[in-house]
Amino acid sequence: MKQLWDRWAPLAGVLSVVCSLVGVLFVLGQPQEKDSDAKIVAYFAQHSHQVRGVVGFFVFFAGILFLLAFLSSLRERLLAAEGESGRLSALAFGAGIASLPLWGVSMLLAFAASFTSGESSKFRLDPNTYRLLSTTSYFAWVAALIVSAVVVWATSALALRTGVLPRWYGLLGIAAGIVQLFGLFLFPFLVWWLWIVVTAVLLVARRSLAPARAAQPAL
Repeated sequence: MKQLWDRWAPLAGVLSVVCSLVGVLFVLGQPQEKDSDAKIVAYFAQHSHQVRGVVGFFVFFAGILFLLAFLSSLRERLLAAEGESGRLSALAFGAGIASLPLWGVSMLLAFAASFTSGESSKFRLDPNTYRLLSTTSYFAWVAALIVSAVVVWATSALALRTGVLPRWYGLLGIAAGIVQLFGLFLFPFLVWWLWIVVTAVLLVARRSLAPARAAQPAL
């Protein structure tokens, strides 16, 4: 069983991306901040839209759990390659763990109007409150994306030092982390998801753990 887990656990990252994508699509189906007050109020008054919000959140939450499993598997592989010090492995894992509550808070805020509208018949949604929650959700999302860049950089550094992952992967990872710093724009989170998928596939393909050796300076 352990051998099976060691081999296939990285694919939890792929499942994380799938669940996250579904959750984000539910968010994108909600009204935007620039929409009229009437449209915002009418949207959340519909029971089907309230249910969509609940489903979207829990699908995304499943993605967070899969991401945790992926980070655990990644840490194991990186630590095996890095050896006793484990500083970069700890940095990658720690940054990933730090990003999890930010992802969760972001989606909680994004779906807050759906939750409350469905739970209380006395609730009357203020469109400006929805805009406040939506904007704050987006900034929490951006913060999570920036913290996740540390995961990418630490993993790339170990790829370049130890060869646990290909050199081209390490070089592209440095660039990917830089792109994530521009999280205020729409596309950088797609780079993060792509990095997870590529990393998961490479870890499965290179599942044989090489004996730990002393890290070499990155070129």
